[in-house]
Amino acid sequence: MKIGIIGAISQETEILKKIIHPYAERMVRNYKIYIKTFKKNDIFLIKSGVGKVSASIATMILINFFKIDIIINSGSAGSLNSQLKIGDIIIPQKTCYYDVDLTNFGYFQGQIPKYPKKFTINKKIYNFFEKKSYKHELKFTKGLIISGDSFIRENSRMKFLKKIFPSAIAVEMESAAIAQVCYKFNIPLIVIKSISDASDNNATLNFKKNVSFASCQLVKFVKIILENLINI
Repeated sequence: MKIGIIGAISQETEILKKIIHPYAERMVRNYKIYIKTFKKNDIFLIKSGVGKVSASIATMILINFFKIDIIINSGSAGSLNSQLKIGDIIIPQKTCYYDVDLTNFGYFQGQIPKYPKKFTINKKIYNFFEKKSYKHELKFTKGLIISGDSFIRENSRMKFLKKIFPSAIAVEMESAAIAQVCYKFNIPLIVIKSISDASDNNATLNFKKNVSFASCQLVKFVKIILENLINI
């Protein structure tokens, strides 16, 4: 099985490189891909860069050049749930855009024409991972994560998004774009995020302070997936 892992920034990918070290490297269209055979699966790790377009490009590189079977999006996110603390893990069941609005044409907020209202994370992998997490006593929160091309850093903006998407638990800048590409090409996707900030007036400072710690919290969850996907 060929597994692609996408992280947006260095803090998110450097910690994942330690899981697959030693690894081979390959350059594709100015993107460096880290390649490793792990538990009989071929792993392809890529740093996408920030934002929806960057995430889409990285996803297409993995699909086109390496014929990926499954994609993992691992990284940080801002909380939209007051119960979530720094370093808490979320594994969303659905993702959508918060900055897409075609409601005047009859679509739902966040919906792209000819695509579902929300992109659903692969249920088979999700259910399998959920059972494994409980077995290993690893806690995570599930729900909706929303994506857009802005770093949410104001209380007013955070409350506005919560009003539009009341079920959303976190916000970031890549997962919905990755999910759209995976939906188009029928590639199973699972998203794993760790909370780096509260999307409030202190979000920028807290993100810089906590992103490395949040990324470290993801390692044990990603390892469980990589070690057990062969059994799905």
